[in-house]
Amino acid sequence: MVLAGAGFVWNEARKEIVFLCPNFVPGTTSHSLMAQLDTGSFLRYQIRTLPGASEVVIDSAYNLGLYSCVVELDHEQNVIRATLE
Repeated sequence: MVLAGAGFVWNEARKEIVFLCPNFVPGTTSHSLMAQLDTGSFLRYQIRTLPGASEVVIDSAYNLGLYSCVVELDHEQNVIRATLE
């Protein structure tokens, strides 16, 4: 029973990443990005500042970071691209 529960949580965490990442199309604002991330139950994210831009790395501790989405933002904090890894 515990294994089934763990499998369910692992899959739900995977689905959150896999289904949210394609929503982050070029031009999406960082406000919209964060609002969508806040709807996740199993997500964690880290914002990294880069020269002239930034990126948001989204994954989940519940699936050991095996799935991630990297969202690149321009200097105006709009999405350039999102890549599922």
